Amino acid sequence: MPAGGCNKAPAKVFAIGIVGFSPFNVETLEGFKTGMTELGYVEGRDIRYVHAWIDENNAQIIDEKIREVFAQDLDLLYTMGINVDLRAKELLKGTDMPVLFSGSSWPVENGLVYSLKHPGGNMTGISIAQGGDSKALEWLAAIVPDLKTIWVPYDPDEENSGKELSKIKETATRLGIGILWQKVKSVEEAVSAIENLPKEVNAIFIMPSPVIDRNCDKLNRAAISRRIPVGASLKVDDSVLISLSSDFFAMGKKTARLAQQIDQGIRPADLPVETSEVALTINLSTAEKIGISIPDDILTQATTIIH
Repeated sequence: MPAGGCNKAPAKVFAIGIVGFSPFNVETLEGFKTGMTELGYVEGRDIRYVHAWIDENNAQIIDEKIREVFAQDLDLLYTMGINVDLRAKELLKGTDMPVLFSGSSWPVENGLVYSLKHPGGNMTGISIAQGGDSKALEWLAAIVPDLKTIWVPYDPDEENSGKELSKIKETATRLGIGILWQKVKSVEEAVSAIENLPKEVNAIFIMPSPVIDRNCDKLNRAAISRRIPVGASLKVDDSVLISLSSDFFAMGKKTARLAQQIDQGIRPADLPVETSEVALTINLSTAEKIGISIPDDILTQATTIIH
């Protein structure tokens, strides 16, 4: 024992396990870590992160990654992506491990929480604003002259695809837009489809999907080469003509505040689910390449304009 005093117990290090799809969730994680730093947590002193990135939407691989991280003596599990959220809920059933999610569009409908105000159980987090797909499609219709038919690729294995397709269909019907649906299991499959789209398709609409998100730049290049505008309900690639998306960095920072409250002893069951902010991004360079002029009254409403 040092002279003149007694040993002080070392401060508890907050251990957080992180499981999500890469690179789609990298910006969210950067926001989360920035938020934790701003809240006074210093990595290596007050906080420890254990990462496990997932490269494909496969339930077995997701389960393996969650188990791998869960074994690292955690205080909190942070999941990103609805399929990861749902697998974590199932695998951690019966435990008291707090779980935070960010980016789920339908946390109540998907069974992650009991309600937004009173989550119950051991999960809470940040939800994407509902109706984003519909609003994004409305913006696309406002920009593309005489929009009559859109092509919508989707992964039938994606947990949220049924709900999102239903909302897109409702909005398209209201706007008088026809839809050409197509199941895809890879970006390469989507690119091949774009190269062979019928002439009546005059726009492409992209909704969230791990299958497409990771390499959406390839899809966009194929669309630009055919001078077909692309709209998206998330920001997956800067070359997309228009996207209405959650601010992923800000979403991560919001999640950090929830993590701090859990570290202070508040149960996830008592922390209401929060909603992320959305941002409208318009790419004028892409608009020029495909021959579309964006009206000034729409540009003034954009959060970000890419030249």
